[in-house]
Amino acid sequence: MNLVPIYSVPLWQTEFPDFDENKDGFLSAIEEYFKQNQEGVITSNVSGYQSPRTLHGVEEFRPLFEYICQVGFKACSDLDFVDCDIALTSAWVNINDTRQCMISEHVNDDVFSGVFYLSAPEGSGKLNISNPGINRMWKGKDVVGRKNEFTGESIKIEPEEGNIILYPSYLPISVETNDHDEDTVIISFNLIALQKGQITNRG
Repeated sequence: MNLVPIYSVPLWQTEFPDFDENKDGFLSAIEEYFKQNQEGVITSNVSGYQSPRTLHGVEEFRPLFEYICQVGFKACSDLDFVDCDIALTSAWVNINDTRQCMISEHVNDDVFSGVFYLSAPEGSGKLNISNPGINRMWKGKDVVGRKNEFTGESIKIEPEEGNIILYPSYLPISVETNDHDEDTVIISFNLIALQKGQITNRG
């Protein structure tokens, strides 16, 4: 009898190539952006700060978001999409500065979503990505020995400064609490992929 894997979930990881040169400038831009948006918003964040989804309009982050769009094009190629245009539709900053801060499980919009770790001291909350192919009420999980690609309910990714993680927007994600009271600064974003020529004609 043959075992036939029928589905797979993609994930892309890369490092922003000019991170060391840009980190301080990015943090200064976040500080200025926070001064103008101190109230923030409450969506999936618990205790921490989450900004409005307008960070992609901040000029200082243009090199980062241009690179993220390049990663999006690579993802489209890997998934064998038709010839697509990519656009960043929203970006925002999460600042988790106490041990109570976390981001509850949610799914995002558009085609791809991702995170960029701007500041992640050791012990920062892990990114938790749930397996959309398993129902948590499935009785089989009670008899699993060692988790594998078929039976794992989630993966946990250790934050690392400068890293970009891109994934399909349908994946349920959350962020665990920190083991410290320093600032963990995460820039989150959504990307749209549409058939060539359609993005400029939207709306």
